[in-house]
Amino acid sequence: MRLPRPRQYSSRTPLAAHPYLLVSAIAALAVVLFFAVGWVAWFTYDVTAGLPNGAAIRGLGDMAQSTTIFDASDRPAFTIFKEQRIEVPLERISSNLVKAVVSVEDQRFYEHGGVDAVRVAAAVIRNFEEGRKAEGGSTITQQLARKSFLNSDKTYRRKLKEIILAAYIENLHSKNEILELYLNKVYFGDGLYGVEAAARGYFGKHASELTVDEAALLAGLIQSPSSYAPTVNLERAVARRNVVLQTMLSSGAIDAAAFERAKRAPVTLSNALEIKESYGLYFKEQVRRDLVDRFGWQRVYQGGLRVYTTMDSDLQRAAEALVEKGLGDVEKRAGFKHARRAAQPRGANHSSTRRRSRLATHRPR
Repeated sequence: MRLPRPRQYSSRTPLAAHPYLLVSAIAALAVVLFFAVGWVAWFTYDVTAGLPNGAAIRGLGDMAQSTTIFDASDRPAFTIFKEQRIEVPLERISSNLVKAVVSVEDQRFYEHGGVDAVRVAAAVIRNFEEGRKAEGGSTITQQLARKSFLNSDKTYRRKLKEIILAAYIENLHSKNEILELYLNKVYFGDGLYGVEAAARGYFGKHASELTVDEAALLAGLIQSPSSYAPTVNLERAVARRNVVLQTMLSSGAIDAAAFERAKRAPVTLSNALEIKESYGLYFKEQVRRDLVDRFGWQRVYQGGLRVYTTMDSDLQRAAEALVEKGLGDVEKRAGFKHARRAAQPRGANHSSTRRRSRLATHRPR
């Protein structure tokens, strides 16, 4: 009896059995890898192109400050500025303001390395639930990077650049240095940059003297200075202040008693920065030109110069008053045929009158 021959199985795979399929698969994989590597390289270059170097990041503290011109008696007479800012160290900033800003802008500031993954995840979930961008996840460090080097475009490309820069900044600066830079750089509305200018411009006091309620109001301006500035809408500013106070209470920055006191506190606005430039404007313009010729535009408008001049403010006012009176007498003469000058404050200019007087008081209802 003949036994059946055992079946033989081929050890060759289908691709091995068809060499052209193997070659085609390898070629396709190579093409995919080539384009993938090329896309990653292009994307990396696109994101990192134009980012500042280490020297620029270390120079974050180089910020524009206003130039002050003093008269012969060393009294401030004029200011020249691109950004009205007065830099102060962190030690001269009220702890109330530090707590308010950290509470509302970045509660985990001292715990993360520039990017708060927990906050980003929470923002993603919230935005998904709302179906729109209802919440951002930027930390104080990311905001500092954006304000210093980037624009405000809401794109993923800009966000990635922001994250990379935040990591660089955290590597080069301590947390307190980052916070000091941020508080001196951030815009508080009404032409006021940095906490010292904001404290003096809104409350007539130094940043070191801010109370809890005043600190909360300033911290609330950071999100949208044009909307929450108390000189624009005091009721809205108070409502935003109370939101910040609630955040401070929730985070443990203040207790319930401090929260209630601050929430009931009236808002008294006083501008200690405004210099009424109602005289000597031709003198100011000549000084400005001389300074620009000598030091350059950038240093004059951003360098925080203190310029001492020979102008006697009292004599200047008296001289201009006499000229004004003389011109008025000439216009009153019979037969005066020229058009009379429009009535306006003597020496007035748009730069000194564009900001409204801020001697106002709001009391919560």
